Amino acid sequence: MKKLYGLLLSTLFCATASAAELPEKPQDYARGVMLDVPQPASWYRVDLPQEVYAHSAWPDLRDVRVFNHDGERVPFALETQNTKTVAPEAVPLRVFPLDATPVSGAAQQENIVRLQAPSGVEIRIEGDASKPVGKSYLLVLPPDLPDTFRLGEIKLGWQESSQNWRSRASVLVSHDMRSWDTLLDDAPVMALASGNDKLKLDRIQLPERQLPDGGRYLLLVFDTPDLPVTLTEAMAMPGREPAPLEKIQMAGNGRQVSPTEAQYQWPQPQPFRSLSVEFHEDVVLPVEIAIRRTATSAWQPLTKTVLWQRNGQRSVAVELAGETVQAVRITTLDARLPNLLPQVYGSRDRLALVFNAQGKEPFILAWGNKAAQPAAVTPDTLIPQELRKQLDPTSIPDALPGDKVTLGGEARMTATPLTEQEGKWKRLLVWGVLVLGVAVLAWMAIRIWREAQSR
Repeated sequence: MKKLYGLLLSTLFCATASAAELPEKPQDYARGVMLDVPQPASWYRVDLPQEVYAHSAWPDLRDVRVFNHDGERVPFALETQNTKTVAPEAVPLRVFPLDATPVSGAAQQENIVRLQAPSGVEIRIEGDASKPVGKSYLLVLPPDLPDTFRLGEIKLGWQESSQNWRSRASVLVSHDMRSWDTLLDDAPVMALASGNDKLKLDRIQLPERQLPDGGRYLLLVFDTPDLPVTLTEAMAMPGREPAPLEKIQMAGNGRQVSPTEAQYQWPQPQPFRSLSVEFHEDVVLPVEIAIRRTATSAWQPLTKTVLWQRNGQRSVAVELAGETVQAVRITTLDARLPNLLPQVYGSRDRLALVFNAQGKEPFILAWGNKAAQPAAVTPDTLIPQELRKQLDPTSIPDALPGDKVTLGGEARMTATPLTEQEGKWKRLLVWGVLVLGVAVLAWMAIRIWREAQSR
């Protein structure tokens, strides 16, 4: 019996140890592509294809690997290609309310509108007969702004009102308050409340471009004559410089659940940095957005905002902090969804993979293995600091993804991680020891009983 007990322990131990020592191979991964290398080199860089992000079994891409011709895994590092951006500083604007004054004669025929401030400042602009001119404000930029200032948006402030209201505003710019150029037409501005829920759209996003020389004056013209609120402040927000290759956009698969609800889902959970919505037509849509971490987890509220698209401009993306998201739900507030379902895009950091070309070509980029553990090394480990001083990182040649190859198939997307396998072996070991112990006790009891009966 003791020999049987020892044999059971040694068998389970050897099985667990052998499972842990098995080297990885390409067939452990669901998918792969061949990598075309242009010339012999010690290291190569590959910009990960979008399919890797969409069908990796892990949001952090821990199941990405590179194998050589002999099926051996080669060392590699993952590098985030995002560029750090400095948060823009708001620039306060001087705000002057203006009153529209009716004109007559030739000026009326030419649709000229006279706007006058209590201080005596008078502005004449050419209006559009089909567009009413309502409450207006003169916004003045400070004189010490640098010449490179790029106006990205205007943030408005007003005292809250119990009355719901919506309006549209146009923004014009001038250097002398005589000649005006239009920056943006019909930007939505609103404040809505329902019970304890409040929704405010107080930012006007502008096309990012440098202001005309000396363009210090902005004219904000609402199309509503009697706004229930009065502007108390305005801030100019500089635009952000675009960072090339910093993000990858991934479209969600959308479906309309009801006239007021649409849901979007991605094949795998993704660590998104932002969510953006693209409409097929001009629209202004107050909505509530919720997210789901996995395909089956509970919905979690994210934000209430106004999604809009007008004249080639659209609402800014909803920022995230890299939370894992697999599904998004959009529910309209006091409105219906457009006839054509909008498209939702998730944005995540773009990654590049740098690998050490050990062994023979060709190399295979593989991904899709739920059982995989993190294997990427740090960039300093892959390329030592002493070599980095001699090596220009931009000189590392690119390996280009080529033909797709089928490896272990979809079954690898749900493979059991080694830690869980070891846990199962340990549970089997415990149960085996318990069952064996019970058997030993039963055998000893029967033996004692037989000895007692024979006396």
